[in-house]
Amino acid sequence: MAHQRLTGSGVGDCKEGDCPNVYLTDRGTLVFQGDQYAELAVPAHEGAVELPERVVKEAIRALGW
Repeated sequence: MAHQRLTGSGVGDCKEGDCPNVYLTDRGTLVFQGDQYAELAVPAHEGAVELPERVVKEAIRALGW
């Protein structure tokens, strides 16, 4: 699966490339990279990540929405 990084420059508050980010896949879906959010019960085959508002806004701007 090919993906395009929509957010994060890899500098600032990031350590070794572990920034929260949003990616656009070649299937038109979004992939969110971030700290796992443990306060929400999700099925074992799913996951939930928590992203700062600024990352979501940056992704929206990158998509031109």
